[in-house]
Amino acid sequence: MKEYKFVNGFFREEIEIKRSKFIASVCGGLDEDGCIEFISKIKKEFPDATHNCYAYVADEVGNVARFSDDGEPSGTAGQPMLDTLKKNGLFKTAVVVTRYFGGIKLGAAGLVGAYTQAVISCLSKCDIFVAKVAARYRAVCSYSDYSALENSLARFGNIDGVEYGDCVTFGFYCLAEYRAEFENAVSSKTAGRVKLEFIGNEYKPFKIER
Repeated sequence: MKEYKFVNGFFREEIEIKRSKFIASVCGGLDEDGCIEFISKIKKEFPDATHNCYAYVADEVGNVARFSDDGEPSGTAGQPMLDTLKKNGLFKTAVVVTRYFGGIKLGAAGLVGAYTQAVISCLSKCDIFVAKVAARYRAVCSYSDYSALENSLARFGNIDGVEYGDCVTFGFYCLAEYRAEFENAVSSKTAGRVKLEFIGNEYKPFKIER
C-alpha cells in the first residue's frame, strides 16, 4: 500500500477555444466500474456533443488506465488527457471532456493543447485529497482510562466510533508511520490497562491545502 492523490467529488469547468466549447467534467474516488459509470452518465448528459473524450486512472498504482479520443484524430484528446492526470499524480480519478465544434478546425497540435487546457483548468478548481495508509485499531478500556486518552490521541489520528457500556469500546485510525508511537503512548498513559487490538491497514483521505 502507498499514498495516492485523487480528486474528491465532482467538478466541472468550461472553456472556449476558437468558437469550440470544451466542457471538462472530473470525478474522483472511483474504481473502474465507477469510472465507466461516470463516463456513461456524462455521455447521456451531452448526447448531442460532437465528442465526449475521456481518460481515467482507476486504481492506486496506475495499472488500470484507459482513454478514448471518441472520434477525434488519434492521440489528440484521450492520451493528452490521461497524461495530464498522470502529471498531476492523480489516481482513482476520471475526466470527460465534451466538445461542441465551433466551425474552426484546430489541427492536431491545437486539439492536444485544447483538451489538455480543459483538464488543467478543471483540475485547478478541484479538491485534491491524499489517501494515506492508516492502521485501524479497536480498544477497550475503563471510563477513567478513556478520559486520560481522549485528548492526547489526536496527534496520532482519529477516534472512529465510541460505545459506552460497562467499559468504553472505541475504534481508532492511526497514521501508519505513528503506529509504534501510538501503541507506546496508550500503554504508558494507562499503565498497560487498555486492551488494544490491531485490525489492519486501510486508506484514509486527507485534504491537500493548495
